[in-house]
Amino acid sequence: MLASPNFIFGVYDGKTANNQTTPVRALPGSNRITRLFTEYFDRNHLPWDYTEFSGRSDYGPFLAEGIACGGLFSGADDVRTEEQRDRYSNMLGPAFKGMANADLDPCYHRKCDTLENLNTFAYLHMVKAAAHAIEYLGKLQDLNQWLYP
Repeated sequence: MLASPNFIFGVYDGKTANNQTTPVRALPGSNRITRLFTEYFDRNHLPWDYTEFSGRSDYGPFLAEGIACGGLFSGADDVRTEEQRDRYSNMLGPAFKGMANADLDPCYHRKCDTLENLNTFAYLHMVKAAAHAIEYLGKLQDLNQWLYP
């Protein structure tokens, strides 16, 4: 979910990891990964939104085992707000404002979810953000200490 047609630049928010099922050990690294992505979008003058660790994706079992998690999300059956439309329009221009009160991806888990359903602008920037994080983490002298201080 990195190129939804009515996209947001969503960053999983480590602060929303479920305190009942997520061991404390996973929280510092998850929060650091969140900041790594938000700082990338800020440096590149791109709008972004926090996305909740709601348990709806593959990260759930990792968090439950105390493994730090983070990630990106451009949308599924969530709905773009008017505030998001206006903020994205102000930062990216009217061509990328999207449609308010509409699903971020109307083809989410449907037959129409094909390559033709991608927003290539969103995809390019989400891939760059992911590559930045991978490069940053790969260059750390002690990734384990960074994730689990």
